Amino acid sequence: MPRAKSKACAVCGMGNLREITGAFSTQIEGPDGHVMTLSVPDVTWRHCDSCGEDLLDNEESAKVTRAHRAALKLLTAEEIRSIRQRLGKTQAEMGELLGIGEKTYCRWESGTHFQSEAFDRYLRLLEMPEVVDRLNEIRLYKEGLAETAASKFQYIGDLSQYEIASELRRRSSPVSWFAKSA
Repeated sequence: MPRAKSKACAVCGMGNLREITGAFSTQIEGPDGHVMTLSVPDVTWRHCDSCGEDLLDNEESAKVTRAHRAALKLLTAEEIRSIRQRLGKTQAEMGELLGIGEKTYCRWESGTHFQSEAFDRYLRLLEMPEVVDRLNEIRLYKEGLAETAASKFQYIGDLSQYEIASELRRRSSPVSWFAKSA
């Protein structure tokens, strides 16, 4: 059973703030874009009986944020920092590598903002050295320090060549390993 203490509401100035400890529930946008309820156990917050505002201190807010990231299966701030440290880069260098502002990257790493699902996948790809190498090539190209960023790509002009390449890729896919033969 949640316990409660009373205080005056600093938001509306009229209501009574009750301190509550229990499961804190809030609505979040799920990975598929639908609204879902997130319930975080053992959180302490203050609730105004008049305006309905819920107030969390920094520690409790961080607890809810961690649960939110976990529900969306996003990298944590600590995991993002670890990727940067493994690459031996500063936050500014990570911003340059990813093509985003340094402040945006800093916010992800400090945990004050979430990265999007797309950037979460992008960050996970940085575990692969060839991806980091390719991003560095693109950065150099964009800065005018390299002649081309497409040196490793081969474009197929003839559609029949594309169909052959696609068939070879399909046959080598792990999905095809378990396909029944006709």
